[in-house]
Parts: sequence; structure tokens; C-alpha cells
Amino acid sequence: MTVESIAKLDFDGTLSKKLVHKASIDQVLLTGYMPEPDNGTLLSAQLPRSHGFYCENMVEAKNYDIAALIEICRQACFVVAHTQFGVPLEGNGYQFLFQELVATMVSTRSEAFGEKAGSQPIQLVVRSTIEKEWKKKSGVTFGLQWFYSLATPDGVQVAQIKIKQTWLERSAWRQIREIMRRERGISSHLEIPAAPNSELMPSEVARTNPHNVVLHGLRRLGEHSYEAEARIDTRHPVLFDRSTEHIYAMIQIEVCRQLALYAASKALGIEAFDLEVWKCDSTFLTVGELNLPARVQATVKADDSGTHRASVSLAISQQDRQISVFEVGVRPIA
Repeated sequence: MTVESIAKLDFDGTLSKKLVHKASIDQVLLTGYMPEPDNGTLLSAQLPRSHGFYCENMVEAKNYDIAALIEICRQACFVVAHTQFGVPLEGNGYQFLFQELVATMVSTRSEAFGEKAGSQPIQLVVRSTIEKEWKKKSGVTFGLQWFYSLATPDGVQVAQIKIKQTWLERSAWRQIREIMRRERGISSHLEIPAAPNSELMPSEVARTNPHNVVLHGLRRLGEHSYEAEARIDTRHPVLFDRSTEHIYAMIQIEVCRQLALYAASKALGIEAFDLEVWKCDSTFLTVGELNLPARVQATVKADDSGTHRASVSLAISQQDRQISVFEVGVRPIA
């Protein structure tokens, strides 16, 4: 990316909430985009300094949240698909399905922004490259694999994120979901259960607000393994910005992140607030049902090299069926 192209990016306002599939303006993190040759895209984003989910600690936050960086790229997927690959935007006629994620933080906030890290909004330049494209026999694209490079406007690398998504007409999606629910024995009249209170202290999963805790019923299975139930609250204004009938990928990411931080905290003997997820690789295997309990299991392995890091393997299951699998890296916040 050139200085001239970055200078053309807009940081003065957000993109249309419709373009990034959001219902609320305050959940839009992208501020501009500019198509480039070979289906590349240059986008701009701003991380919130005070956000009820991505930045609970608005004064003493030590680093940015990897989930916010992933959300920036997830929103970018919609921008690219609608503006460069012909997916119709009007009418909300297409269902996007998150398939795979590989996310790695390259530098910390202080490394990237220095003394200015806590005194100004964090602006990011996002470079999108298409690595793979899936097409129907008719030539119509129905899936992409994006590679995103996130950097400061000065060119300091912040993160690298790879996402694979596919999409299909919403009418076809409804038919697939009807068959899926029937095969799983789920009645169309089955209500979504209310979210139970969690026995966990928010600080045990590096949270401040108890409404942001997405685990309950946590128990230890062995010396290095834990199990919990996902706490799904459809009233949550961020995780459920738009109504849905399945468990969004971003909810599954947060469920696994919280259990990974809990398990790593116990393994490393470090408070969860002093740890961060710096790496998250996941594969989404099938649709998670809001009507059914979702169980997540984690196995943690502490690094023997003295770096106080840990790797955590996780899986979310329903009815003995794996919904998604994760490999998460945890480290002390620098």
C-alpha cells in the first residue's frame, strides 16, 4: 500500500450499517474502503476507546482486543463480497456462513502506537487480499478466502487474519435449516431458553460486566482440562446485534476465548485480567442451535520455555456433535 492510497482513506465517519450487516451504528468499526487491482481492497477502521464489549476498561486498557480485530475483518468480508463480487445487498437476501478463521496479533498496542496508545483513537489500515474463490458451474461466486493485514497508518503491522466464508440465497438457507432441525429433533415451536446467571466472577474470564460473561456451570475435568456450558443471552446488544436462529461464530469465539483465559490463568498462576488471547485458529463444522445446550471443553498446555504462555485446545458440542474446534494462544499482556 502506498502513502497516496492511505491518504485517500476516510476516517471521518462509519460505513453504512447495512453494508457491514449491522443493525446498530455503534457496532460499525469500518470507516472507509477503496477497491484495488486483482480484487484487492484497502479499508480503514477505528477501534473504540469506550465500548461495552470490546473495551470494558476505557481508562486502563493495556491492549486491543483480538475479537475487535476479527470483527473488523468480518465486516470487511461483507464490504468486499457486496461491492466487488456481485452479492446483492438490497433485501438481505443472502446468508453468510463463517467457515474458518486464523488470527494472529503481530504487535501490541504500545509497540504499534508508543506513548500515543492510550491518548487517541486507534486508526487501522486493513489490506484485503483474496486467496481463494469458489464458484458455481454458472460462474457465480459463492465463497471466498480473505487474507487481511492490519497495520497502523504509519505501516506498523498489528495483526494478520485469514477468514473463509461462503454464502447462499436465504430461501435455500431456510430449507436447509428446516431439514437440519428436523434431523436433530428440534421443533419449530421450541423456545430459546433464558440465559442463566453465571457462578463465575467476571474477573475470572477477564471481564468486568457480568452481562458479558458467556460461560456457566464450569467444572474441572482433570489437571489440565475444563468444561462449561455456553451462556447464550439473546438480549445482548453486541453479540446479538441482529436477531438470528443459530449461534453466531463470533459468540463461539467469545465462549472459547473466555474458557481459554480461565484455563490458562489456572495453569500459569496469572490473573485472567493480566492475560490476553493473541492467537485464535478455528473451524466451524456445523450450525449451532440456540434451542439446545452448548458444551465447551478445553485442554490447556503451559509453555515450558519460561515465557508464561499457554496453548488451549477447545471444542464446542451439542448432542454429541462437534459444532466448532479452536486452538487458542494465551500470553501475559505486555
